[in-house]
Amino acid sequence: MSRRAPEPAPPRPTGATPLPACRVLIADDDDVLRRQLYDYLSARGATCTLAKDGARALELAGAEHPDVALLDMNLPDMTGIEVATRIGAQPDAPKLILMSGYDDTYRAARGAQLGAVSVIEKPVPLRVVAQQVQRALAN
Repeated sequence: MSRRAPEPAPPRPTGATPLPACRVLIADDDDVLRRQLYDYLSARGATCTLAKDGARALELAGAEHPDVALLDMNLPDMTGIEVATRIGAQPDAPKLILMSGYDDTYRAARGAQLGAVSVIEKPVPLRVVAQQVQRALAN
């Protein structure tokens, strides 16, 4: 019986600034974007968990205790504001970064009320997400 070698971590992109050791919850119903965020942040040293809806995001936030939560504002079962409100009420609440496909001043203001580090407009530049995660960890 042969043993399989552990799967290697994704290669770190040349010139990429590593992130401090952290746990990131990525909640987005877009399968492609969710995977891109996972690959990009994992390659920089983050440990990422994925959710495609609000219920799963809440479950993972309670079980995994992420340092940062990246939340899409329009999840299929609830809004990102609802998820952020419930996650933010947890005693060890992660830093919140909200992502929206719409330029919506109300959402940005509501995100600020929830203590979100930032509200990023989609399409999300991956390097900007990494910068915002770094910023959230520094606060």
